[in-house]
Amino acid sequence: MIGLRSKGHSALLGMAFEGCRMTAVLLRKTGHGVQVRETVQTTLSLDPTTNDPELVGREIRNHLSAAGIHERHCVVCVPLKWALTIRTALPELSEADTQSFLAVQAEREFPFAPEHLSLSVSRFRRPNGASEATIVAIPVNRLAALQKVFRAAKLRPVSITFGVTSILQDGIAPQEGTVALLVGQDGLDLAVSYGDGVAALRSLDETILGDQPGDGIDADSVAREIRITLGQLPPDMREAIHSIRVFGPTELTEGLCAELQGLTNGKGVSVRPGEAGVAVDALEPDVLQRLTPGAFWGAAGRLLNPAPGLEFLPPKVSLFKQLTGRVSSRATLWLGGAAAAAVLVVGGAFFYQYWRLSRLESEWNSIAPKVKEVTALQDKIRQFRSWFDDSAPTLSIVRKITEAFPEEGTVWVKTLEIKTQPNSGRRAVTCSGKARSNEDWLRMLARLRETKGIEDLRFEQVRGTAPLQFGLKFVWNERESDGL
Repeated sequence: MIGLRSKGHSALLGMAFEGCRMTAVLLRKTGHGVQVRETVQTTLSLDPTTNDPELVGREIRNHLSAAGIHERHCVVCVPLKWALTIRTALPELSEADTQSFLAVQAEREFPFAPEHLSLSVSRFRRPNGASEATIVAIPVNRLAALQKVFRAAKLRPVSITFGVTSILQDGIAPQEGTVALLVGQDGLDLAVSYGDGVAALRSLDETILGDQPGDGIDADSVAREIRITLGQLPPDMREAIHSIRVFGPTELTEGLCAELQGLTNGKGVSVRPGEAGVAVDALEPDVLQRLTPGAFWGAAGRLLNPAPGLEFLPPKVSLFKQLTGRVSSRATLWLGGAAAAAVLVVGGAFFYQYWRLSRLESEWNSIAPKVKEVTALQDKIRQFRSWFDDSAPTLSIVRKITEAFPEEGTVWVKTLEIKTQPNSGRRAVTCSGKARSNEDWLRMLARLRETKGIEDLRFEQVRGTAPLQFGLKFVWNERESDGL
């Protein structure tokens, strides 16, 4: 695992986000257990990742203050749907070489540049003794937006992780091969653990019945997704998984546990509700049965076990290191010499500048009327240029996208939107669709990147495996393309 600064806390605020839904639990350490002091469960009017950070931070601070919560240090559990994951075998290498190997694997497998991802690694040993690792990545821009929100809310995150992995770390025996389900209002998070590591992570949003939170959970879909996830594991690991633990509000987990138990009877897999593995003191006895437990486990695990699991909090860099990193000793000497030379010529430079500006101002005054006339003519040309365009830009875009997709139909488009950008002649293209496999998606992505005319290719989402769902954006530059 990637480590953090080791610092003890007597109290922490656990916070979990599901879209605009926020859960906050204030915990205080009491001997070998924790005490639940205050809780907040609400729906924010603004999205923490897309709306103005100052406004979102102010709204979060208002909710916390209204509940009497003034603790600044917090553990943040982000949605599992943000995660990109790969699993890889680990060869017998030194620790330094292993880190380099994992970095290379991440660069090869993830569809983003390394500097655009925050990585965390979970290592484990399979029952046959082979070493493997699960590499988990979150786009840096999402974490940066979230950190701005917390600065505006006057909060100081000490950890950024996932709720379901906090449960694996603190709610399940270390050597137990287990499937953990974290049930929320908007979907389920699934994690498979073996030993002290995470073997698989998935977000199961499509298992919710209906369009409204609380409509219920499709147990058949959940069981199918569990079978698919276990089917992707090696046989020795799959045979070592004998339990399913379901964590979440009682109203959502009771029925799901009963239905899953009925679906797994005779298969050697037990299903039971998850329980707190620590002593919990709460003013309201059923408080944990009403809340999505990700926020509780995140804060409790950090209070009682400072060693983190999957961690995405960027490391702090001291001001001194920032300054020394920006200015080397050679650069300092160069700047000193340049400053001394500038002192010697400053008088002549100011005189020359004054003379030059005066001459340019005189030249400008002589050509100003003609410039005004030409500018007015150019404005009219820009206004009416689109009416005399004999090209077919929309067909060009559709053709280029079609040529990048495979002929076998393994990658297909669900929606395609083309908008013209004002005053630039470029077009913003938004595309979403599905792919049968990650390999088909990556091949299509490589062809899109090589297509002339496509610029600023970005991804809104990549989730799922079979089929894989994706959404992407790019800018179409007609001048750089080959045309029809």
